[in-house]
Amino acid sequence: MAMPIWYVFGLWILWMLQFVLFRPKQKSTPVKTAPNSRWGIVLQILGYWAILLPARTFWTEPIPLWRLCAGTAFGLVGIWLASTGIRHLGKQWRFTAALNEDHELVTSGPYQIVRHPIYASMFAMYIMSALLLGRLPWWPIGIALFLAGIEIRVHLEDGLLRDRFGSRFEEWKMKVPAYLPLIR
Repeated sequence: MAMPIWYVFGLWILWMLQFVLFRPKQKSTPVKTAPNSRWGIVLQILGYWAILLPARTFWTEPIPLWRLCAGTAFGLVGIWLASTGIRHLGKQWRFTAALNEDHELVTSGPYQIVRHPIYASMFAMYIMSALLLGRLPWWPIGIALFLAGIEIRVHLEDGLLRDRFGSRFEEWKMKVPAYLPLIR
């Protein structure tokens, strides 16, 4: 059996590396922002802490092979979604929700599967962390906080896109789920 902390640490480093390697070279000044999206970020961070902090005494304990395999698979999916999502957004990618003057509605690549692939990647990384380090009752509490944070961010970003692109956004929204494939 493997020590889970090394897998979690390694997969998180690879995930964060996507934001360094594929970050936009040029950024334009946003013309409209949704500063309340930061509250979603706070809830997401609290959700991650609900896994990491209670598990710190178990970081080096071996876990069953099925959890290691499933966790690694979710981590790799998360890395792929982050990488492709950032590359397809290009200079439009930002930490907080905002629209640029020349903002375009990106519907190609992973945006054909989910409207918010970077949030989907964050959720995959959350599941990976829960599988490799999660302890009851903490990870279910964390997932509730984490999903509440994602929902806040999705709602605010969808509002910005709806205001900017109108019926074109609404048509895309009807066809493509927010961040969980196959779930509308």
